[in-house]
Amino acid sequence: MYFLYSGLLVVWGILLVPAFLYKAWRRGTWLPGFSQRMGRLPESLRSDGRPTIWFHSCSVGETLSLQPLVHDLHGRFPDARFVFSTVTQTGQQIAARSFVAFGEGNTFYFPIDFASVVKRVLDWIQPAMIVIIDTEIWPNTVHQANRRDIPVMLVNGRISANSFRYYRRARPLLRKVFGNYRALLMQSDEDASRIARMGAPFDKIFVTGNIKIDRGMPDPKSEETLRRNLEESFAFSTLDAPLIVAGSTHPGEEQILLDALRHIRQKPSLEETRLLLAPRHPERFDEVTRLAEQNGFKVCRRSGGPCTPAEAAVLILNSIGELAAAYRFATIAFVGGTLVRHGGHSILEPALHSKAIVVGTSVENFRQIVEEFRAHGGVRQIGAGPEAPELQLQQLLDVFLHLLQNAKEREDLGRAAFSILERNRGTTQRAGERIAAVFEKVSGK
Repeated sequence: MYFLYSGLLVVWGILLVPAFLYKAWRRGTWLPGFSQRMGRLPESLRSDGRPTIWFHSCSVGETLSLQPLVHDLHGRFPDARFVFSTVTQTGQQIAARSFVAFGEGNTFYFPIDFASVVKRVLDWIQPAMIVIIDTEIWPNTVHQANRRDIPVMLVNGRISANSFRYYRRARPLLRKVFGNYRALLMQSDEDASRIARMGAPFDKIFVTGNIKIDRGMPDPKSEETLRRNLEESFAFSTLDAPLIVAGSTHPGEEQILLDALRHIRQKPSLEETRLLLAPRHPERFDEVTRLAEQNGFKVCRRSGGPCTPAEAAVLILNSIGELAAAYRFATIAFVGGTLVRHGGHSILEPALHSKAIVVGTSVENFRQIVEEFRAHGGVRQIGAGPEAPELQLQQLLDVFLHLLQNAKEREDLGRAAFSILERNRGTTQRAGERIAAVFEKVSGK
C-alpha cells in the first residue's frame, strides 16, 4: 500500500513540474529549502540527547495558532527540545521568528513524504514525539514514525465538507494511516464524525476544540513595536479617517473591494475612507499595488518606497506577520478568501481586537466558527456568492455603509466577537494535557 502511495506521489510530482517551473520563474528562485525537503538538515537540528518534540504546521495561520500550545508544553517540560517544520516559505519565516526562544536554528522545511527521506530526518532529529497541527496527512511519515514507536498526534484536526468528499474515497488507505496515530484531537463533533467515517479508530478520536481561539494578544512589547511601525508607515491616528482592513485577500477579491471603496468615498462624511489590502500571498504584493493604481487610487505601501499616507486612499500591507496588529486600527475588518471559492481564513484575529467583522459566503475552512459567531451576533456575512458578482458587490457595499454609519452597531458587533473568544478559552490546556500524558510515558519525564 505504501509502495503504491509513493508511486502515485512520484507521478503527481512529475505532473506538477510545469507549474513548479512557472512559479520558480515568477519568483526568480527555485523551491525554498529544497535540500531540507529532501531530508538534508543542518547540524543545529541533529539530536543532542534531549527528549524532542517535533511540531509541524503547514503555513502562517497554523504556525501562529501553535504558539500557545508550545508555551504550554514548554512550561510542563522546560528541559525538552522543540523543533518546528513548515511547508511554505512564509510559514518558515514566522516559525523562525516566533520560536527563536526555544533555540537557534530549530526550524526546517517539512520533508517530501518518501520513506527514505523521512527515515533520514527521523535519524537526524530522533524525536520522542511528533505533533501535527490541523489535518496534515502524510502516510509515509506517520508510518515510519510508528515503526520506531514514535507517537504521532494530530492536533486541531479539521475536515471540511469539500475535503471529506475526496478523503472518504480513500478510506481503505486512510484507515491504515490513521491507525498509526496515537491520538486525533479534533476541533468539533462534526470533524470527529467525519474523520471516523474516513476510517479513523474511535478510541483515538477526541474533541478538544480549536486552539486558534486560545491564541491571545501578542507580547505587549512586540505589539507596541508593531503598532508604532504601522502608525509611522500609514499615519492611522493622525488622519482619523474610517479604515477598512481587508486581510488575506485572494485574486478577484481586491477588485470588488476597490469598487466598494470607490462608492463609499462618494458618500457624504465618508469621502476620506481608506482601504488597507493585505494579500494572502507575498508574490501578489506588486500585482495588487498595480491593480489599485489602475483603478485610479493613490497607493501607499508598508515598505519598498516613500509615500504620503495622507494622500493615499489604498494602503498595501506588503509585509509578513503584521496583519494581526493592523486589525487593531480597523473601523471594519473584512476577512479574505470568502468572496471567491477558497474557503476563507480565520476571523479570530480581528475578533481579538473587538472589531466589526464582515465575510463573504465561502467560509468552509472555518464554518463552525463562523456559524457560532453568526448565532451570537459576532460577524456579518453577505449572502451572494461569486456567481452573482453585481449582487455580491451591492451586498458588500450595503454592509460596509451601514456599519460605517452606525458606530454603536460596530461596537456591539466587536464586543460580541470578543466575548465568543472569551467563552471558548481552554482548548490549549485540554490539548496540552493529552500531549503531556503521552510525552511523559515516552520520554520518562
